[in-house]
Amino acid sequence: MTIPAELAEIRQRIDALDDMIVPLLVERTGLALRASDYKTTTEEIKGADRVRMVLDKVGVRAANAGGHEEVIQKIYTTIIAELTDLQLRKKGV
Repeated sequence: MTIPAELAEIRQRIDALDDMIVPLLVERTGLALRASDYKTTTEEIKGADRVRMVLDKVGVRAANAGGHEEVIQKIYTTIIAELTDLQLRKKGV
């Protein structure tokens, strides 16, 4: 099956974005783990107030960039949930 040239170009651009996004996610993961050093309780790690603040901010950023606010918030919800689980595992919880 032949891939249309435009689709191939779109996929190349997506791959290039992934090349930028993945290192940033790795850095974000490291920072989240460092932040967990300052958290002593499960509630602090789960940080409901901080989560809401982050989701609100990324929603605004997405809207300002002409993006889909709800989709970006869902992506961040998943990122935060995974990093929260990682922090809890680091703490042995």
